[in-house]
Amino acid sequence: MTGPDPNRNETGRAATATRPSFIVFMTDQQRADHLGCYGNPVVRTPHIDAIAERGVRFENVFTATPICQPNRASLITGQMPSVNGCRQNGIPVSLDSTTVADVLRAAGYRTGLVGKAHFQNVSPVPASPRALRGRGNDPVPPYETARRDQRTGPEYGAETRMAWARDPGRQIPLPYYGFEHVRLCIGHGDQVEGHYSGWLQERLNGAPDPRGRAQALPDDTSEAPQIWRTALPEDLYPTAYIAEEACAFLQETDERPFFLVVSFPDPHHPFTPPGRYFDLYDPDAIALPASFAHPTGAREDLPDSLLQGYARGDADRDAYWPFHADADTTRRMIALNYGAITMIDDRIGQVLAALDAVGRADDTVLCVMSDHGDYMGDHGTMLKHGLHTRGVINVPFLWADPQGAQGRVSRLHGSAIDFAPTVLQRAGLKIPVGMQGHDLLADDAPDLPVLIEDPGMGVYGDPDADSSIRSVVFRGWRLSVFEGSDLGELYDLNTDPDELVNLWAEPTAQSKRAEMLLMLIQRQIALRDKAVLATHQA
Repeated sequence: MTGPDPNRNETGRAATATRPSFIVFMTDQQRADHLGCYGNPVVRTPHIDAIAERGVRFENVFTATPICQPNRASLITGQMPSVNGCRQNGIPVSLDSTTVADVLRAAGYRTGLVGKAHFQNVSPVPASPRALRGRGNDPVPPYETARRDQRTGPEYGAETRMAWARDPGRQIPLPYYGFEHVRLCIGHGDQVEGHYSGWLQERLNGAPDPRGRAQALPDDTSEAPQIWRTALPEDLYPTAYIAEEACAFLQETDERPFFLVVSFPDPHHPFTPPGRYFDLYDPDAIALPASFAHPTGAREDLPDSLLQGYARGDADRDAYWPFHADADTTRRMIALNYGAITMIDDRIGQVLAALDAVGRADDTVLCVMSDHGDYMGDHGTMLKHGLHTRGVINVPFLWADPQGAQGRVSRLHGSAIDFAPTVLQRAGLKIPVGMQGHDLLADDAPDLPVLIEDPGMGVYGDPDADSSIRSVVFRGWRLSVFEGSDLGELYDLNTDPDELVNLWAEPTAQSKRAEMLLMLIQRQIALRDKAVLATHQA
């Protein structure tokens, strides 16, 4: 008899028939290797590391798409962007979607979301003009598009950031995508609105608003892109608000099992951790990534259309495009990123203490994850968008079940679409027809290649741009295909973890390239839309 397959799931399903509660700690734009439990020797994350020790750490969980809004849509719907329709930022999750929270709530769970949702659009600025379209949240006239459900109108304006700035007391319809208790944080760094806005105003008690670069404290990096020393104190920062609201949710008297998402907007840029967290890590002690000296913009094996996005970022480094940074700036940003992560870890400890205090720790599953990663200096680049480097697509995924395995490491491949099915199966509930993922904790969980869909950077300037990227990741290999180009990427991550040698055109790698291309096609076929059920045989 052979030993266990190292690529298979070794965790086992918890041997209990009871329905547990769930707390999902979610961060924004955090790569997996920026946690102590994933081998980072610098950043201090003792509470998150303890969750890993109490459960299972997945090494190979990836995004369905490495962009905020569409990957969050995949997490709650269990569907690929091409199926749930939220293929890029600027397209809300359909109010007709069935979410993991919908299913749990219908089964008697108390559902809560505290922090960032990003299920709907946060900006009031219309997308780039095209021949036939609505404006902002105005409805698209009927028959001017191939589909009538264009997800516009007042019901899709719950997360518009400036609307909350004008009216911090505004209300949103509940339940919100299945969440009956919602406290929103909209934005990043110290520039966050939502329910947080009213909370902050009450605590300022008439004092001037200290948020933003214009109000920042003096600092020698004040002119650096994406960095300022916020005047917000630690106890008024959005991360503190989220922890306080999560604790309040746990302290409510309610015997029902609960599903609580605690969603932090950090460590996403801009990098503005408050108080002691700003100077917690010394930039001079930060090692640059091994690929730092191989900048993306200098490559000659990429389509010009893709490289234009990096050039746009270099021209405006305070926007949201990826950009190149020098060594000192990169070290500074990584240090501040670490500071924000440790701040989050401290607040996770606060929530866990509240869970213990109410006596619910023994029947609560803990999950830690992020929506996508960040270059963080890989190939001299910062932020996200563009290439599917491992730092951008590989995300942390920890699962600590009081009735499950402890201290395990799983090399099973997983996707964002697997999150909802995994939660529902642990709750003893059926996975709705049309959810495309599977339970990662099942004894017979398949080890499948991960498909990644991406509209590309071009769509943010031209909605019809042919800029899509498709990737497949499996057992130490990544292949990426660029729409409209004969160029592509193929990496052997087993021997080249820093992705320095693109084997796409290498003659000796052509059989592997063909194998990976077939794998990508097969995953695209398998992940087709099955949500609309046949009602008759003909």
